Amino acid sequence: MRLVVAYLLGVVLIFGAWALVSFSLAWAKGRPILPYPWEAAVAAGENIWTLLSAFGTSALRFLVALAVSFFLGLPLGLAVGFESKLDQFLSPLIYLLYPMPPVALLLFLYLAFGLGEVVRLVVVVMALFFQVVVAAQGAAKFISPTHIVAVRSTGASRWQLYWHVVVPATLPNVLTAARVSVGLGITMLYIAETKLGILLPPSGGLGRFIEYYTFRADIALAGVVALALLGLLFYVVLEILERQLCRWKYVGVKGGS
Repeated sequence: MRLVVAYLLGVVLIFGAWALVSFSLAWAKGRPILPYPWEAAVAAGENIWTLLSAFGTSALRFLVALAVSFFLGLPLGLAVGFESKLDQFLSPLIYLLYPMPPVALLLFLYLAFGLGEVVRLVVVVMALFFQVVVAAQGAAKFISPTHIVAVRSTGASRWQLYWHVVVPATLPNVLTAARVSVGLGITMLYIAETKLGILLPPSGGLGRFIEYYTFRADIALAGVVALALLGLLFYVVLEILERQLCRWKYVGVKGGS
């Protein structure tokens, strides 16, 4: 409940600051520049079904990209971080590709995947994938040797060592990195739905919704707020997931469950 109240208070403060900025700009320029929050709310209500459809499309798109990033990036990151030989050969390649922005490769992605749904997913996956890989790799490098020796002394296999030591030891850091990368992922989602979604209807994603209503600032701002709420939704979901999968991390912590 404290967390819910904190988020609600944050929303109130943001909308209050928004209203203040709108008023200040209108007073300074002598004409409306930035629509007020209530104007955006009215516009959202008038286009609620299109907005909800765009929100659902973006949410599904981001969820698939996040799942693919974890499915591919987590095993790779753990293996590279835990296996010294893989670390020696693959780390330079990972660190070389990690800073490369997917947007810089749009032309090649067009040619490789066309203009369909796949290319939009690939752009978001590329942004999230390396976040997961680097977080898992870094966490796997610093696992306590005592834990490894203790499990190996019981006759555990390589698979059991990963399952009982490597994954639990690294999962908190990986999920934390995933939460931090939500902002980057939402940014790439917006780019994918605008640069790669020119032919989509306004319900084809929040990025496309915002672009479609560029000249209706009140409706476009409603889409921006929806995009922010989408990021908040995934941030909270990942935090809840971390608290459920990594309960030992919160034992004895005030407010933990």
